[in-house]
Amino acid sequence: DAMGQQGIDVWYDEDELTGGDAWDKKIRDRIRACDYFMPLISKSTEARREGYFRREWRQAAERTLDMSDDVMFLLPVNIDDIAEYGARVPERFTQVQWTRCPDGEPNSDFDTLCARILRGDAAHPLVAPPSPTQTRPSGSPLPAETKKSKGKVLPPYPAQPKRTADEPAWLHVFNLLVWIVRCAYRAYRGFPRILRWVVIAWVIVFLINRCDGPNIEGPDPGISRSESSDPDSPKIPVDVDKMTQELKGLEKFGGFGRIIGVVADAAQSGRTLALVPFATTSDSASANELVDAVFAQLLTGLRAIQDDRIAVSPNSLGANPSISDLITRTARIEAKFLLAGWIETDPTDQTQQLVIVLHEAASPTSKWSGRYALAKASASVIAENIQQAISANGVFDLPSSDSPTESPSAPTP
Repeated sequence: DAMGQQGIDVWYDEDELTGGDAWDKKIRDRIRACDYFMPLISKSTEARREGYFRREWRQAAERTLDMSDDVMFLLPVNIDDIAEYGARVPERFTQVQWTRCPDGEPNSDFDTLCARILRGDAAHPLVAPPSPTQTRPSGSPLPAETKKSKGKVLPPYPAQPKRTADEPAWLHVFNLLVWIVRCAYRAYRGFPRILRWVVIAWVIVFLINRCDGPNIEGPDPGISRSESSDPDSPKIPVDVDKMTQELKGLEKFGGFGRIIGVVADAAQSGRTLALVPFATTSDSASANELVDAVFAQLLTGLRAIQDDRIAVSPNSLGANPSISDLITRTARIEAKFLLAGWIETDPTDQTQQLVIVLHEAASPTSKWSGRYALAKASASVIAENIQQAISANGVFDLPSSDSPTESPSAPTP
C-alpha cells in the first residue's frame, strides 16, 4: 500500500490472482518480467521448511545470474528481527542489503528505498561480512584466534542436504557424501597452519604405505594360513584381525556406516555369492575371535578360486536374522546366494555354536544351514566344512567330486 501511494506499480499475487487463472504460470511470468523483486522475510518464512514461496524466491535468485552485478533487482524486506546470516533464504539474498520494516510498517528506510526505485538507481549495496569489531564490546581485546587469523573469515559450514520427494536414494547418498567432504575441508581450513602440514604429511605417508602392496614373499609372524582340503590349492597369507576389522568396522558409525554399507553393496551388485560378516555377540572374547577367524579364512578360501564372483556386505545382519532380512539384503546386493552366520547358545547343554545359513535369492526358506560347536574347535576346519557345503549346494555350479551330496554336519571337536 505504501509503495502504491508513492506511484510504484506493485503486483501482489494474493490480490491480483482471480478464479480460473493459471496461477503458477502467471506468477512465473511476473517474476520473469518484473523490474524488481521484493521478498518479505519474517518469522513465518523462517519457521516453514517447505512452501511454494521458496520456489518463487529461487526463481528470482536464478534470474540474477543473467544480470550484471550493478543491477538492482532483489529488494529483501525484513519485517521481523531475522539475522541475515543463517536465515532460510537463497544465498543471493544475503549478498544484498536488507531493508528492515518492523511489524511490516513503512519507515524512513523504506521511503528511501522507494525513492531509489523511482529514480531507477542501479547498484544495490552489497553486504560485507561482519567484522569481529562489530560484535565485540567497545574496548575489549580481540580473541586470540582472531589475532592469529589476521582478519581471515572462514566460510560457514555447508547446510546438510535435505532429500526431496522426487530425489532417488542413490543421488541423496551421493549428496550426503559430498556434504561430508565439504564439511571436512571446512574444518581442515580452520586448523592452524602447522597442523595442516602435519595432516598432509600423514596422508602422504599413508598413501605410500598402501601403495607398497602385500608381501608376496611370505607371511609375517602372526599371520595364519587357510588350510584347504586340496593339498594343491594355493596357500594365501591372511591377517585375520586386520581383515575382520576392515569388514566390520563400519557398524560403529551408526547411520553413516549403514549409508556406506549400502553404497558398498551397490558397487558389488550382480555377483553370485554375498558374504555377510558373522555376528559376534558372545560374552566370550575367545568365541568371538574364533568366529572372526572362521569368516576371514572362509572368505580367503573362496576368493582364491572365485574372486570375481564373491561380494562382501560390510554390515552384519545380527543374530538370528529373519527370512525377510535375508531376502532384503540379498536383493540389495543383487546376489544369487547369501551366506550369514551368528553365535547361539544351545539351551540343552549351554554350549555355544556357530549357526551358518545359506540363502537363495527370493526363496522363502534357507537353502542350507549348519551348526558348529565352538568349544575346542578349529577355525580352518569349520571354514573348510562351510566351503564344502557351498560347493555341494551348487552355488558356483562347480561341485567337487569328493564333496558330500548332502549338507555336511558340524565337525566333532
